[in-house]
Amino acid sequence: MKHNGRIAATGWHGQVSFMRQASAMRFISGILFLLLIQAVVSPPASADIQKGTISVTSNPQGADIYLNDEDLGLQTNTVIQDVFPGIHYIRLELPGYRTWETIFEVKEGGQTAYISHNLEPVVGDAFSVSTTPEGARIFIDGQFSGTSNVVLYELPAGQHRVLLQLENYSDYAVTVTINEDMSQSLVHTFEPVSTVGGRITVESVPSNAEIYLNGGEFKGNTRTTLEDVVPGTYDVVIRKIGYDDWTGRVDVAAGKISEVKAELLPAQVLLSVHTAPGGAQVFVDGVLSGSSPLEIPVGQGGLHTIVVEKFGYRSVEEELDVGAAGATVSLNLVSMAPEAIAEAERVVSENLGYNPKKAQTFLENAKRRYAAGDAPGAIADAASAIAAAVDVDGGDGVLNPQDISPNLHNVVIYASPFVLVLLVLVVFVKDVVGHRVKSEIVVHLPVTVRENDTLAQAEVTADISGGPYRGVCLHGLHRRCLHRSLH
Repeated sequence: MKHNGRIAATGWHGQVSFMRQASAMRFISGILFLLLIQAVVSPPASADIQKGTISVTSNPQGADIYLNDEDLGLQTNTVIQDVFPGIHYIRLELPGYRTWETIFEVKEGGQTAYISHNLEPVVGDAFSVSTTPEGARIFIDGQFSGTSNVVLYELPAGQHRVLLQLENYSDYAVTVTINEDMSQSLVHTFEPVSTVGGRITVESVPSNAEIYLNGGEFKGNTRTTLEDVVPGTYDVVIRKIGYDDWTGRVDVAAGKISEVKAELLPAQVLLSVHTAPGGAQVFVDGVLSGSSPLEIPVGQGGLHTIVVEKFGYRSVEEELDVGAAGATVSLNLVSMAPEAIAEAERVVSENLGYNPKKAQTFLENAKRRYAAGDAPGAIADAASAIAAAVDVDGGDGVLNPQDISPNLHNVVIYASPFVLVLLVLVVFVKDVVGHRVKSEIVVHLPVTVRENDTLAQAEVTADISGGPYRGVCLHGLHRRCLHRSLH
């Protein structure tokens, strides 16, 4: 039968059955304990696996490596460490070359798998260059590539700068785009060398930037070719809104083409923040940048997080996409004084039974300040009203319901016994001092006194409370003494 949640065996057979059950439970518990010990002592199966490495090389090197479609942030040639044994997939990518991929195996025992590949460039088909007259020197991306008329093969796909030069003729420069597996041609008829000037081809990244020569002479926008430029040396400024100015120098010769290539760097732009009211703290991308109104330089071309905080007002957060022209944001801050005053009224009302006079004064001050437009001051007074309402005896740190005497500061209550004991001690000490007598008596004897002279007089001085006193002994030293106060 069951009794209080335990099994009570009845009779001898019930006791034997209970003993067998207990023995079985002990056996099962022992097995579980051994399994637990084995699990703790034995390392995981994965700890016994020796990871391998992968050596990845390519020609040319610098290709991005993707292992099992994961960008490792590594480029060839390199070694990838701590790779689990098994089948893996690798991909190599390099601009201007065909993407290459393969499947391979990393074997157990800490072995190294070697992956190597000669990347195949993405190229166009035949590219023919014909000129009139022929025999012009051909430069592709600054590299000499033969003379016209000629057919070139396997030019890498993409844009290339082609320059044609022929003696006694003006240079010719052009940008061509080579497409994969496509035949293309370039045909040009030269003009005789100009006796007037040369040419300047100007390009920039990004394009459509303004070109200025020799300190301010506007010459158009990139990409363009300036014709009939008087031979000489020129200072060049490339300018675009949102980017830092690029400056350089170019030499111009009659009948020749001079090239200017500018890579513009994004410039910082102004971010303006205005708030009503002013004086709010402005955080740009999590960094305190000053108080409103504020103008600060920020990087262009991306989102910036603006957080504005001012005591007594709700915080405001905005995200701005700051472009090349900068950005301006104006914010109207919302006062939190009404909520603070309402909360103070609620707390004061709940503690009216403790007579919170000081709290009521703070509350009235908060309302007057808010009416006068002083939101921060109103919130400060509302906070003081709440503090004074919940602890009306002056801020001893004990809330009204738990306070011994809510209207009397607990320091006074706790210090009163010590003050009383101190007063009793002072009275006691004063009484003792007032009744003390110093055992100091000075006797002045005449210089001419003779032994056995019973008529001699002696002056006696005693320092006692209220003294000193002076007395004169008559009819001998053993007689009664007369005394009087010296004061």
